[in-house]
Amino acid sequence: MFGFFHKRHDQVLPELFWHTDLHSHVCPGIDDGAQSVERSLQLVEGMAALGFTRMIVTPHVTDETFPNTPADIAASYLSLTEHCLQAGINMDFNCSAEYRVDELLKHYLETGQVRPLPGNYLLVENSWFQEPFGIDGFLFELRSVYGLIPVMAHPERYPYYQRHRERYAELHANSILFQVNLLSLSGHYDKACRQTAEWLLEQGYVDFIGSDIHRMRHLESIRNYLCSRDYRKLEAKASLIKNDTAFIS
Repeated sequence: MFGFFHKRHDQVLPELFWHTDLHSHVCPGIDDGAQSVERSLQLVEGMAALGFTRMIVTPHVTDETFPNTPADIAASYLSLTEHCLQAGINMDFNCSAEYRVDELLKHYLETGQVRPLPGNYLLVENSWFQEPFGIDGFLFELRSVYGLIPVMAHPERYPYYQRHRERYAELHANSILFQVNLLSLSGHYDKACRQTAEWLLEQGYVDFIGSDIHRMRHLESIRNYLCSRDYRKLEAKASLIKNDTAFIS
């Protein structure tokens, strides 16, 4: 419909070994992702062109910048799904959020306003500047008190973990699942993110892969990665990736 991949590509996309994306910012006008319905449709169409058939949308929920309520998310999600249906874009959707570990998340947990991923997985995001105080205890509480399975969003992107890789081993050993971004593996962010993502993959610490797509140029970065030889490193770890097997609708 929108013809995102309008440029000529000499490389042919491989057949994906997974088809569910569990981390995206395609809901319109709700965070730093898609700012309009038209852009949402372009992003979803682009993901479908890459081979994805299911998207679990995850708008930001952060106290400081995007204090989205469940009602905010529900309204934007409804707009997304209705317009995709009208546009004839074939994508299976589900809705959750990317929750920053902060006081707003704690409030939503206490008041029963958290909307987890299917299967009671919860996508949580750390602060960019420092590891949240008491993070180990909080993540344990997610499991023991709230019955949620914590999935840490893009751990390869946190500089304080990049410098102290032993923390990855500690967290993963404590049943904290890791979701690595395709954009990190593609080198879209920076060299440190890419190297750390590849190291996590080599160690067998990557449980989920997410696009974390916000804007159009992310589609091109992901496409280039999927068509590259580096993608074979991810294919080699296909048995560890839970995207299509973990979620129970």
